[in-house]
Amino acid sequence: RKGSSYRGLFTKELRNLMYGFGDDRNPANDTVNVMEEILIEYIVDICQVASGGGKKSRLSIEDLRRALSRPADAKKLARMEELLFMQEDIKRARA
Repeated sequence: RKGSSYRGLFTKELRNLMYGFGDDRNPANDTVNVMEEILIEYIVDICQVASGGGKKSRLSIEDLRRALSRPADAKKLARMEELLFMQEDIKRARA
C-alpha cells in the first residue's frame, strides 16, 4: 500500500484545511483518513513523475516544475512558483 508509513502525518493540517473550506470544526476521523490517503497518494505520484521513474535520491525544483507542467496542474505550478518567490523575498529581506 502506497504511503502507509506516512499515516497521521497530515492529520492536524487536514482538519484545519477542511474547517477552513467549510467542514465541521471537528471532522469525522474516517473523512480525515480518506483525505490523507488521497493526499499521500498524490504526493507519491507527483514525486514518481518528477523522478522520471528512476531511483533518483533527491528531487530538484526543476523536476517538480516538469512534473507540474501539465495543464491540469497549472494552478499548483503557479502556487509553487509564488511560494518560491516569497521564500527568496524573505531571504533578501533578512540579509
